[in-house]
Amino acid sequence: MITKLLEKEGHFIGSVMCDDWEELVDIIAAPLVLEGAVELQFAEAAKEAAKKFGGYVVLTDDIAFFHARPEAGVHEFALTLALLKNPVYLFEKRIKVAFMLAAVDNAGHLGLLKELSEFMNDDECLEILRKGEDMDAIINKFREVEEKHEVS
Repeated sequence: MITKLLEKEGHFIGSVMCDDWEELVDIIAAPLVLEGAVELQFAEAAKEAAKKFGGYVVLTDDIAFFHARPEAGVHEFALTLALLKNPVYLFEKRIKVAFMLAAVDNAGHLGLLKELSEFMNDDECLEILRKGEDMDAIINKFREVEEKHEVS
């Protein structure tokens, strides 16, 4: 499911330039708001969750997972990925890559996080994400990991 969600137009954002993590959240939520997958308040809820849970949003070095609960205005499963030109920081944790997850229910929310964990357990996948140079290489690696773990 992750690869399919990222292949939607505008869901993979390269060379992002922003001043801080809150601006980053606005940038990665914008495609989801524009297509109607989430309401505008979803970005604000994701910011509040990041403030509440702090550095836990940055699950592994340089890679953040922003999300909010389904009742924060989610209409459909959606995911964006941003590769930053220059890192931003959240509670002293550096962010170079950021995902925005939206799920319509708690089971789907946990399912998306589980799928993403498969990618985060693959060292080559992490390295490709951190380099952030080639979007095709990232998508191809995601497909490879999905096939390996039979994630759909």
